[in-house]
Amino acid sequence: MKNALAIPVRINSSRLPNKALKMIHGKTLIQRVIDQCKKTDLPVYLITDSQEIVTSIDDDNITVIFQEKEAESGTERIANVVSNIDADYIINVQGDQPFINPEAINEMNSFIINNPTHEIVTPIKTYTEKYSDPSKCKVVVDLYGKAIYFSRSPIPYNAEHSYGHLGMYGYKKDILLNFHKLKTSPLEKVEKLEQLKFIDNGISIQTYETNHSIFSVDTQADLVYAIEHFNEFV
Repeated sequence: MKNALAIPVRINSSRLPNKALKMIHGKTLIQRVIDQCKKTDLPVYLITDSQEIVTSIDDDNITVIFQEKEAESGTERIANVVSNIDADYIINVQGDQPFINPEAINEMNSFIINNPTHEIVTPIKTYTEKYSDPSKCKVVVDLYGKAIYFSRSPIPYNAEHSYGHLGMYGYKKDILLNFHKLKTSPLEKVEKLEQLKFIDNGISIQTYETNHSIFSVDTQADLVYAIEHFNEFV
């Protein structure tokens, strides 16, 4: 099985404009994502709509795919160019996870290799405290670990524990090749969570539990936290 990493990143982030180029202790946020991904043995593809991002990258050992076509999500951005990615599975690493642990990526890669029939896989983590931050995604799963629903709201109601979604996906290439055939998802529009498009179209998402934490820079407050707590991440 041949797998690859894809990092979709756009310049016009709505909650934090020019997020990818924000500096964190001497490196841009996107450069830090790339550096962590390169610590795995998987080939890395950067997919972006910004020549400014391309110019900022200090690396010749990744494949940069520049595409200006409009995309409503990172998944769609990858789907637009997936025919140019030489892989059976594409692991989507978000472009706003500057401290992603390479072991978290390797864990997903191993899960895919050991469970090759799943169309989409994604990691989740148990939290005992309730958290209502809408920038952080929550998920409920069935008895077999398949995702039932993702939300920005705390779910399920009154539970003793909840699952946080860690924002990394593994896709069978065929799923992305056929992405543009999927119907518009009302749930995706409401929650602004791209994974709901698959659930709305009857495509299952298999979850697995992880002990890894994956910190995402979604807001200015997250960026400040990343800078102030840098030594705790590296």
